[in-house]
Amino acid sequence: MRKDRKIRILLAKAGPDTHVRGISILMSRLRDAGMETIYTGLYQSPETIVEAAVQEDVDFIFLSSHLGRHVALARDIMSLLKKKGVYKRIALAVGGVIPKRDFEPLREIGVAGAFQPHTLANVVIDFVNNYVAQADKKAG
Repeated sequence: MRKDRKIRILLAKAGPDTHVRGISILMSRLRDAGMETIYTGLYQSPETIVEAAVQEDVDFIFLSSHLGRHVALARDIMSLLKKKGVYKRIALAVGGVIPKRDFEPLREIGVAGAFQPHTLANVVIDFVNNYVAQADKKAG
């Protein structure tokens, strides 16, 4: 994933979802933890999210979803990451209103992590650090 540089995370909102409070707080906390964050803004499509992730050379895409389309959006994003040949380099995590029943379908799609409302920022930060450490071990 990373090569002796800060962890880079793209935070994204897709479609008409305008709930930004959680993603704004998470972005600030990730920065406080020493990570670089890039925010795509509102009304993004899976295509624009993946294009930005590739351009910015990020380690993670964090998709914030509050409208119940997280599984379909994750499927589209993972498909695009595979088409571009970067799905092993860029991980996808999903947060927002994510029912527990959707955790397994998200994992099956290839989503690295799923987080429900009110997940503490340190839980997400620990997840990112552990995920990157494991990826670095595998890379060698």
